[in-house]
Amino acid sequence: MLFTKSAVLSVAALLATSPLSVNAHMILKEPVPYGEQTKDPLAPNGSNFPCKGIPYTVKSVNQWPVGSTQKLAFIGTATHGGGSCQVSVTTDKEPTTATKWKVIHSFEGGCVNSFHGNLAEGGPDSDTTFPFQVPSELPNGELTMAWTWFNHIGNREMYMACAPVSISGGASDTKEFDALPDMAIANIAVPGSCGETEPEFDYNFANPGKYVTKGGNSVFKPLCANQASAGNGGDASAPAPAPPAAPPAPAAPPASPPASPQSPQSAPPPPLSAQTTTLRTITIVTAPIAPPSTSPGAGNPPITSATPAPAPSTPALPAPGPSNGTSSPNNNTPCSPNGSIICSADGTHFALCNFGTAAVFQRVAAGTKCEGGVIGKRGFGFTHRVQRTMI
Repeated sequence: MLFTKSAVLSVAALLATSPLSVNAHMILKEPVPYGEQTKDPLAPNGSNFPCKGIPYTVKSVNQWPVGSTQKLAFIGTATHGGGSCQVSVTTDKEPTTATKWKVIHSFEGGCVNSFHGNLAEGGPDSDTTFPFQVPSELPNGELTMAWTWFNHIGNREMYMACAPVSISGGASDTKEFDALPDMAIANIAVPGSCGETEPEFDYNFANPGKYVTKGGNSVFKPLCANQASAGNGGDASAPAPAPPAAPPAPAAPPASPPASPQSPQSAPPPPLSAQTTTLRTITIVTAPIAPPSTSPGAGNPPITSATPAPAPSTPALPAPGPSNGTSSPNNNTPCSPNGSIICSADGTHFALCNFGTAAVFQRVAAGTKCEGGVIGKRGFGFTHRVQRTMI
């Protein structure tokens, strides 16, 4: 049988639009998606994000009572070796590029199939399904769900399909819903994308949320090398895998850290609590007593006054305490009253009575002697008085 050139071209065109071409990629079967789904992933430039730009034509509203088990199911054989998927939800009925998507379940590994490669083209569709439970964080009402998939092998792509859902038995507000993590985005040029995935791996999400299913038998890597920007630009407060440990901080900061160049002035030191001290200082004051009047000798200035120098203005001395001393003064010698002068037995040392015991004994000044709680000069008409002051 001979075929004309036009006939061959017609057959080629027919094959291009046949189910074999549809099976070249995966299409969401359940939940029932909006409109007529296409086989393609999202455009690399993000021009058809979200939901591949398909009109939000409702064919069937998927009923999702809170606590019920739902599933992901697919049409197609191009499973691309698996990968990782997420189920996300938004309160927007017709999502836009500004829509906030919140993750309700993550499938890390083995999604959409754990077969390494693609199923036979033209063969039966992948029969692998992915069950998940509708969480209580979802608010009641008409919402939109999204399935997203990051494939293991092949071009670096992000697949996405959306479906209408009706939530019942859920929350009356969005407080807990808003706290769910943001949907991960990669391999497309839109705000919030974490970059490009590395091929031949299944992926761990930076913040998969608390509802996670692990699968597959592949080696895992982070979805993107820069996981910090994962998500849709919002704040995610649900638990997330811990980032790589940072180097341990020093046990304690330096005693005197250098001032920061940006700081206009150093921080003031913390205030010190008031302290009480029992230490005292002892000042020896010598007041001369004039000798009997005599004629001034040659070269000696005349004495014009015999009045002694005034005593310093200090509180009166306490009554002398017992000497209780020995030739070898003992710093722990019992004594009273508090503040009195304690003399050693030989008069060469003195100490102050400090709360019932003698403080450190000190030698008296040359030519003086401690006796009976008073330090006095030996002869020559001089008297030493002791002034005690608190510090």
